[in-house]
Amino acid sequence: MTLALNSVSNEWKIFVQSILGKVVLPNWDKMWAALKQEEMRRDLLKVKLDGNSSISGSKPKVEEEDNSALASKGQ
Repeated sequence: MTLALNSVSNEWKIFVQSILGKVVLPNWDKMWAALKQEEMRRDLLKVKLDGNSSISGSKPKVEEEDNSALASKGQ
């Protein structure tokens, strides 16, 4: 398990330290679930940050995707 945690990128350093700092390390299934949850959290944060690009005058990425999906339904 330590090998798996050490193979993730430096962006995950704090997450890895929080896992390795536990008194009892989680089993593989719990660690895998924690990794997936953290990845979803990061993806959501990225979408939110990308969506706040109104400074450039462009539509948020999520809004563009929603509009594209609605346009394709109408065809």
